[in-house]
Amino acid sequence: MDSGIEQGDLKSTVRDRLIAAREGLHEHRRRQADRSICAHLLRFLDDRDCLHLAAYHAFRGEPNLFPALEALHHAGRRVYLPVVRDREMEFRRWSPGVDMPRNRFGIPEPLQGRLIEAAHLELVLMPLVAYSASGTRLGMGAGFYDRRFAFCLDQPDSGPLLVGAAYSLQQVDSLPAQSWDVPLDAVITERGLQRFRD
Repeated sequence: MDSGIEQGDLKSTVRDRLIAAREGLHEHRRRQADRSICAHLLRFLDDRDCLHLAAYHAFRGEPNLFPALEALHHAGRRVYLPVVRDREMEFRRWSPGVDMPRNRFGIPEPLQGRLIEAAHLELVLMPLVAYSASGTRLGMGAGFYDRRFAFCLDQPDSGPLLVGAAYSLQQVDSLPAQSWDVPLDAVITERGLQRFRD
């Protein structure tokens, strides 16, 4: 069997299993984990000179970062959220209370905020389905983040810090990686920050 098909089957199996596990978290445990993730995120950024950062709107059981994003906004940080356009993704400025219509996937997006080039972001908090101990990220399968941050593969020191946001149950021993997969620099879970690269 073709190794690409085998990898695709493995990713699909892992994706289905971990989306179900993530969505199946008890609401009390989820709220506790989300509070811890937000607290770790705010501590991580407390001593970092980071003005422009991107995050995401929680979807299908992803950690809810909005309490931290609101605190960061009120502290003067500029927060951006992804907006999907066909096969591409761009980032628009977000602020609490802004109108957020849903895109074709059902995810709310800010449509009126100012655009920022991906290369000008200093930190990107990325949703994920699974992550490995080496920083390989498995997303939902559409490739939006890999395409948008492909330049980080050639210029790893010039792009933003790429940090996954996840629950610790989403860590797996290993994941198949393709040449176009953009690795994480770190991940934040309810247990804290785990770095993959300095």
